[in-house]
Amino acid sequence: MSDHRYKPLPWTKLTRGVPCYLSKVLAQMKVEAGSPALEVMTDYRLQPALTIAPGASLEEANRVMACAHAQFILVADEQAQLLGIVTAAGTKGSRPLAAAHQLGLRPTELVVANVMIDKHDDAEVMHLRDVEHARVGNVLSTLKELGTPFCLVVDHDAADNHVLCGVFSLHQIERQMGIEPQPEEIAQTFSQVVSSLGH
Repeated sequence: MSDHRYKPLPWTKLTRGVPCYLSKVLAQMKVEAGSPALEVMTDYRLQPALTIAPGASLEEANRVMACAHAQFILVADEQAQLLGIVTAAGTKGSRPLAAAHQLGLRPTELVVANVMIDKHDDAEVMHLRDVEHARVGNVLSTLKELGTPFCLVVDHDAADNHVLCGVFSLHQIERQMGIEPQPEEIAQTFSQVVSSLGH
């Protein structure tokens, strides 16, 4: 049933013989250390988080990360409750081999739950109330202090449960600041970012 408060917009047809080109992507505004922190936060209130089930294979986790060009995936259950985080570093190389040895499994038998970072044990978070008034420089300083390339952002609901509302990723911040990420140790990467800010 149509709502008579809203009139249809004017419309027309494409003219035969007149070219129609795809639009160029608008250039993303470059951010600086003094830019609002929310400008570099991936906001899960606006776009759905990338998630995977705890029983998924490491091969599937790597495929999902590769398709999404992501360095990590959130691990969630069927009730959309966060269980942990699985990173690209945790699914490749020596880490899964060590986990398989410790659990007495073959590497091919490992699932995401075997290598994920448990949310209660190791996952540091920032609070949205602090982020809302912070700057990009504050976020970079926090990531440096934590020694991690990403950090989750949480808020609270009426029952005082944590509600995951976003994430800060060093890789994304570098991209938005126009800094070329280098394949080096995280401490060196942070050093490059901070020195580029003129600190």
